[in-house]
Amino acid sequence: MGLYLAQQLVNGISYGSILGLLAVGYTMIYGILGLINFAHGEVFMIGAFICYLASAVRGMPWVIGAILALVTSTAVGFLLQRYVYRPTTEKKAPLLTVFIASFAASIGLRHIVMMFYTDKRRAFPIPGVFERMFLVGGIAIGLRDIVIFIVTIAIMSVLAYFIRYSKTGMGMRAVSYDKNTAELVGVNSRKVTIAAFIIGSALAGLSALVYGLSFGIVNPSMGITPGLTAFIAAVLGGIGNVTGAMIGGFIIGLGEVLFVALLPASLSPLRPLFVWALLFVILFIKPSGLFRPNVKFEEIWE
Repeated sequence: MGLYLAQQLVNGISYGSILGLLAVGYTMIYGILGLINFAHGEVFMIGAFICYLASAVRGMPWVIGAILALVTSTAVGFLLQRYVYRPTTEKKAPLLTVFIASFAASIGLRHIVMMFYTDKRRAFPIPGVFERMFLVGGIAIGLRDIVIFIVTIAIMSVLAYFIRYSKTGMGMRAVSYDKNTAELVGVNSRKVTIAAFIIGSALAGLSALVYGLSFGIVNPSMGITPGLTAFIAAVLGGIGNVTGAMIGGFIIGLGEVLFVALLPASLSPLRPLFVWALLFVILFIKPSGLFRPNVKFEEIWE
C-alpha cells in the first residue's frame, strides 16, 4: 500500500505540474483584465496540435515541432488580445459582452480545428528519450515526469522574480490592482496587457507539450477540461498570484489522482465533481483563495 500511494503521489505531482503551468497563464491574464479568457484552453490545444502536425505528420524533429508549438500558441494569444479583447475593453463594453466574445473565440477556434481534423484522438509524438523509466525504491519515475516537474518549478521561479522585480512585472501588478492609478503614474496598460497575453499563451503552449508527453494524445476538444481545471487552480491560489496558481495546480492534480486511486472504481466518474467540491470548500472558508490575490475584486465588477 505504501509503494502504491507513493506511486500515485508521483503521478499526481506530474499532473499537477501541467495544471500549474496552465493556471499561471490564466492567472496572469485574469489578474490584469479581470475576466476569464475562455479561449485559453484552445490556445493550449493549438500548441499540442502544431507539435503533432510538425513532428508526426511532417516528420520534423520533435524539438522543431515544440518550438513551432510555442510560437504558434503565443501568436494565437496575441491575436486574441488584439482582435477579441482590446476592441471590447477599450470601448468599455459590458462585462457580459466581453465574456460572450471570449466564449465565441473559444468555440470558434475549437471548431475550426475540428473542421479540418475532426474530433478524433491522435497519438502525440513522444521522443524515445522521454520513455525512460527509473526505479527508486520500487517506485517507477519516468524521465518525462522529472523533466515536467523541473521545468514547472523553474518557470514558476523565473516568473515570480520577473513579476516582483522587473519593470514590466511591477506594471502588471499595478494595472491588475488599479488600472487608472497605474496609468496616471506612467504605466502603459496596453503594453502590459499584451505582455501578459504573450507570456500566458506561451505557458499554455508549454503546458500542451508536457500534457502531450504525459498523456500521449491530442484532439480538438483536449483543452476544455484541463483549461477549466487550471482556471479553478488559479482561483484557489489567489487571482494574480503566480506561486499561488502553481500550488493550486499541484493541489488539484494530487487531489484528482488520489481521488481515483484511493476510492472504489465505481466513484471514478465523480472525479470532476471533486474539483468543484474542493473549490467550493476552499472558497467558502477563504473566498480570496489560499494566497493573497493581486487584484481588487470590487473593481472587476464595476
